[in-house]
Amino acid sequence: MLIDARRAHAAGAAALFAAAVGLAWIGQPDPFEKWQFLAAELQPRLDRREVQIEPAELNELMHNNYLDLHILDVRAERDWNLFHLWGAQRIELPELPDHARSFLRLPENGVIVLVSNDEIRATEAWRLLMSVAQKPNAYILAGGINRWLSEYSAGGSSHANDAPEALDGTLRHRFQWALGSRHPAALPDPHNAARHEFTKKVKLQRRIVRKGGCG
Repeated sequence: MLIDARRAHAAGAAALFAAAVGLAWIGQPDPFEKWQFLAAELQPRLDRREVQIEPAELNELMHNNYLDLHILDVRAERDWNLFHLWGAQRIELPELPDHARSFLRLPENGVIVLVSNDEIRATEAWRLLMSVAQKPNAYILAGGINRWLSEYSAGGSSHANDAPEALDGTLRHRFQWALGSRHPAALPDPHNAARHEFTKKVKLQRRIVRKGGCG
């Protein structure tokens, strides 16, 4: 009788543990579900273009030694090899959640800028990142690499296609060689590059200093 009771108790505990694990697994929303929860707050920021920063602002950030800047390029490897911004890191969209923990550890001067050929894939990445990393200080390069090259690639061995501009995620500039970040436009000299007026949108996060109490 005692042995049967112990076995029943152990079986019940195991069943409860399995149920708890199952509920925890099932109860975890995926990034799409998380975005549905956050969309009412965050989608207006996209619509008002509060997070799309001008190429000139990003160029300024790239020369700011105070910032902990992370440029995340979510384009295909072929386009990345042809041209990418100096210091950028290529990340596939499905890989973004794997980097969420490192984004949570960004210091107060940490800034993330998402880059694609236009804004389509970078906007998808922004939504995903905001869903999995608890609202990091993240922005989107306005107009993407296509606009960046239009503004900074004069004399830089690339030229835009003659077709009308379309937001279809394609790279509209042709290259004779795959130069990556060795292309002259990868890090434009702010003193020699054409000046473009812009409204600053990047704001640094501030840590909350808790006063009083101990332990």
